[in-house]
Amino acid sequence: MDIYLLGHLTIDIVVEGEKVRRSLGGTVTFGSLAALKHGVRPHIVSKVGKDFPDEYMMFLGKHNIDLSGVGISRYLPTTKFKLVYRSSGDRDLYLLARCEDILSGDVPLGKIKGNIAVIGPLVGEIPPSVVQEVSEVASLVVTDLQGYVRKQLGDKRIVLSSSPEARLVVSLSDIVHAEVAEARAIYGNLEPLELAKKLVEDGAGISLVTLGADGAYVATRQRAFFVPSIPTRVVDRTGAGDVFTTVFAVEYQRSGDIREASAYATAAVSFLIEKPGVDGLKDRWEVRKRAEKLIENIKELA
Repeated sequence: MDIYLLGHLTIDIVVEGEKVRRSLGGTVTFGSLAALKHGVRPHIVSKVGKDFPDEYMMFLGKHNIDLSGVGISRYLPTTKFKLVYRSSGDRDLYLLARCEDILSGDVPLGKIKGNIAVIGPLVGEIPPSVVQEVSEVASLVVTDLQGYVRKQLGDKRIVLSSSPEARLVVSLSDIVHAEVAEARAIYGNLEPLELAKKLVEDGAGISLVTLGADGAYVATRQRAFFVPSIPTRVVDRTGAGDVFTTVFAVEYQRSGDIREASAYATAAVSFLIEKPGVDGLKDRWEVRKRAEKLIENIKELA
């Protein structure tokens, strides 16, 4: 099984109190490394600037991630975020630089044909027209909505705001993920289950609405489930949504079982957040142990 992940690789400046560190970020980064742990070969389709660190490219390459779809912009820098974490655990997000959009000519549609495609934009860099083209050839199209509901203010801070593109890509996707705040940016202040149902009504085959430590709701037109989180020590939640989405897609493609895919996705995230960055990711056999305990607690809702 192969998986193609589309979206910007990023340079993240992470500020926690007095500590400042630089790290490699992006849905395509966390998703690729999670896919590897679950026995799937990842291919990244992205754009970076000439400032993208060689060490990041080497890190991804040594993990056997296909980088042939990563283009280098002649004119724009790599997308760069500043993430400022508060003592409450919340964070403020600032967009410091943005690379070029990923357009039709950048996407290897012939290779994607018959494989999983994860659409993971961070700042709207994948136009709906590209999602449309991908949806016509991929066996499973999985979209994370975060990049379609982000708006930059004058001080470079990112806030959530609805957009026509968000609802359009929902209709083009087999699986859609949104954190609860992102879903509310589109549909208003509804309960999480209603948000999951709204995504399905707008055309998603399966919707995933995540609530961090409060679990997740998963819905189709016929069924809906509540998936509790796994209690654990939280060190770093960065990338949790990316890992949940990617692992759900891989395991759903493998089994066709929503409960099983949800359990694997939740278990994978529970390991991820125990350590900083991607250090918490575990192999599928380790994730399976937690997933098997969790699956009995997934509740189908009336």
